Amino acid sequence: LNELNQQAYYAQPFPKSLANDFGTDVIYPLIQSYQLSVEDALRTYVEHISMQLAAALQKIDITKPPTGHLSMMITGGGAHHQFLVSRIQENLNDMEIQIELPDDDIIDYKEALIMAFIGVLRWRQEYNVVSFATGAGRDSIGGALWLGGDA
Repeated sequence: LNELNQQAYYAQPFPKSLANDFGTDVIYPLIQSYQLSVEDALRTYVEHISMQLAAALQKIDITKPPTGHLSMMITGGGAHHQFLVSRIQENLNDMEIQIELPDDDIIDYKEALIMAFIGVLRWRQEYNVVSFATGAGRDSIGGALWLGGDA
């Protein structure tokens, strides 16, 4: 767990993006190197996720809204993982951030809607990769259009 949490990526300043190969080329081999049982590997990674999320949020200057409480919405497949959500909540308690879980349609289909929106932006030749979110040097238009026929 300590070795996972000490990866150089986590010390990089915001904004930053996480490429898939970080998981496949760095994290997965690191976990495999310890020859843990599946249960121990999953438990270790759940703790790693919850700790890194809390550490990232601690780096952000968060001002409490007039409602007096902070909340964070979790969506995607991880939102169905009750133990993961409970560990995230536990690690956010000191910051007084409450986890919000939307209904299952939002949890399951938000990413599909975002990908469709990114596709529409690409079709319209508008920026769909924004530097303020990714840490890239400039905004860009990502993706390819396939209009049918032979590829």
